[in-house]
Amino acid sequence: MKKSFSQQVAEFTIKRRGSLLLFTVILSLILGSGILRTRFDTSFTALLTQSDPYLQEFDLLEEEFPSAIDISFAFTPKQGKTVFDKTVLDAISQLKDNYKSIPYAERLSSLIDYYSPETRKRLFTRSVESYSQTELNALLEGALADRLLTANLLSQDAALVFALITTTADQDSAQQRLQVAQGVLQLRDALRAQNPDVGIHVNSEVLLEQSSQQAMLDDLTSLMPLVILVCVLVICYCFRSVTLGICILSHTLFTILSTVGALAYLGLAFNSISVMAPLIVVIIAVANSVHIISIYKQSLHRGNTNIVAMQESVAQNFQPITLAAVTTAIGFSSLNMCSSPAIQDFGQIVAVGIVFAYLFTLTLLPALLIKFSALAKKSDPADSPFMHKALHALSEFTARNDKSIFYSCSALAVITAMLLPLNETDFNRIDFIATDPDIRQYYDEVSLHLNRGPALSYGIETNVVDGTLDPQFLSRVEQFSQWLAQQSDIESVASIVDVVKTIHQNQNKDNAEYFRIPDDQNTIANYLLGYVLVQSKDFPLFGFVSADFSLLRLFINATPTSNQQLLDLDQKINARFKQDFPEAALLHGSGLLLFARMDALVTIELLQGYSLSLLLITLSLIVGLRSVYFGILSVLPNLLPATIVFGLWAVFVGQLDPFVMMLFSISIGLVVDDTVHILSHYLRQRQAGIDKNLCIEHAIKVAGPALTITTLVLALGTTILIWANTLYFQQAAKLLVPIVLIALALDLLYLPTVLRRFDKRFKAETP
Repeated sequence: MKKSFSQQVAEFTIKRRGSLLLFTVILSLILGSGILRTRFDTSFTALLTQSDPYLQEFDLLEEEFPSAIDISFAFTPKQGKTVFDKTVLDAISQLKDNYKSIPYAERLSSLIDYYSPETRKRLFTRSVESYSQTELNALLEGALADRLLTANLLSQDAALVFALITTTADQDSAQQRLQVAQGVLQLRDALRAQNPDVGIHVNSEVLLEQSSQQAMLDDLTSLMPLVILVCVLVICYCFRSVTLGICILSHTLFTILSTVGALAYLGLAFNSISVMAPLIVVIIAVANSVHIISIYKQSLHRGNTNIVAMQESVAQNFQPITLAAVTTAIGFSSLNMCSSPAIQDFGQIVAVGIVFAYLFTLTLLPALLIKFSALAKKSDPADSPFMHKALHALSEFTARNDKSIFYSCSALAVITAMLLPLNETDFNRIDFIATDPDIRQYYDEVSLHLNRGPALSYGIETNVVDGTLDPQFLSRVEQFSQWLAQQSDIESVASIVDVVKTIHQNQNKDNAEYFRIPDDQNTIANYLLGYVLVQSKDFPLFGFVSADFSLLRLFINATPTSNQQLLDLDQKINARFKQDFPEAALLHGSGLLLFARMDALVTIELLQGYSLSLLLITLSLIVGLRSVYFGILSVLPNLLPATIVFGLWAVFVGQLDPFVMMLFSISIGLVVDDTVHILSHYLRQRQAGIDKNLCIEHAIKVAGPALTITTLVLALGTTILIWANTLYFQQAAKLLVPIVLIALALDLLYLPTVLRRFDKRFKAETP
């Protein structure tokens, strides 16, 4: 009888196992040498889609108005006091004396050095130490009346004050950014130790990056070994064999070594999302190993030799593990439809890892198992293989309760599907970028005392040299700014208009009637040119307007807002701008707005990717199972786990962010593995004309042990991520664990009831 392709593959892998083992070791060592080149990219640009037209506008404004790396210290007094308290001012003085300890620190702007461009007076005219508390209280009243001071450094309740440090560090130098972050943290800790009665919080883009990178390194170095150890120990316990655990550990380590090394040679850097990919690859590699070992052990239990048992295992597993690898890779590759580079990288890394895990399952694992099979054959033939009794009882249970299981699972699926629209795609990005407790507290304090959310920057391009000096144009900018300030979701607005009006008042003996825009363009030009000679470094002229006076910047402090609210505000601003400035262009220069737009776009793209991956996975199953009917039928148990979990998510959480949508998108690639193995064994028996009930019992008996172990491994390994430092890992644990557990339950309980009702493909049946 002609041998099937699976049998030919099995014979080849066993016969050539020595050569294949040597090939695997050499390949892994070559690729593994690239690990030393592994890079981490924690910048926010690694997350941003490159196709957004706002990004070009952002880059244009960044080129015209280069931004330095800034650090913001926030000081808060004891409850019931103000920042005009000796303890707070002493802390700010200490910062002033020591801020140069931060690498590349250039300048400090603080309350004690404040100089008002409007009054042309300093707030503190002598050293802070010489003021009595009574004098400080008197200064407070004048400080709160200073519009620029309260808009930039001081909260209206005088319970929070900022101190801003500007650096000369290169934005593109990762090393310099890291040095700045480390210097800031050291200075912050020193100030806290010296001023225990003062709340001292600090924030900077470099701190967010440093926190993110440190969290990634901590998670990789602490969680990955723990995940591998837990997976191996579970398998050792289930199979009652330490040597099998060694084989799986070797398979997993070679897979990770090759995957990470190959990616390093390809020049890919890990980012805050793709850093999770190696952990997913570990779990997938372990799952592949378990299927081979399970049937190998069952064959040994029947008395076969190690060679025969391994040939049988590879022959029976070749089709399902190939299908599982293809469908899982499709699920993760669908993330390439997403325009975010970070999400694309995550999908690509896992897809590459799946290829290595599959390849080494055939080239490395059989040789290792046969080598260590002497210990594996010592099991007592009288002992039942792992889970056989429990799975047999489960098969009888599903047969007895066929109707109740089918209708209850179907009802649960329908109800949770109806709940899916309750999920909202709105969320607060601060929850993601500020996972570090100290940075989170900074945002909480600012929100509490200032009602201030994201800082937005816009550019108004006149396309005319000196166009921003036109009095009529500035009057329209003033009216536009007044309209903005009246919006409930905007806290404050600033532009060159404020500078011009202030200078005009100063030039006219501080008469309040002259706090307006002059009527003559030459007067405005002379004012601004004169301002350059005496300008404060805190308010430089060319931070407000371009050198040729064709472009001005508009600074908006919004109230605390969610992603969708930010998009709605931007849409409202765009509509009003087109109405007021039909001849000008509005440029968007806010990174947070770019992220909000990306999140909205990515949500749609991930849903499209999920639909495409579902279609491709279904086609793959049709081809792999050689049956259109069963390929389509297999979709049901693959869809329901995510449907049920996200339906319940709508009730208990109700908020979908792009990362949650990404997990939804890849879930089908993870859960399809169970269905593939059960259907492969089921169809092999059905094609021989055996009764469907016997086929169901056989499929569960053969594939069930491996599926149970892989689900247990996946669930335990993913559960460990709850203790991760990053919110991405934590959410992965909360969502993927219930999905894989429900997937196993549906495949062992619900799928048999579906097959009993809808398997009409085979007429002739032999009891």
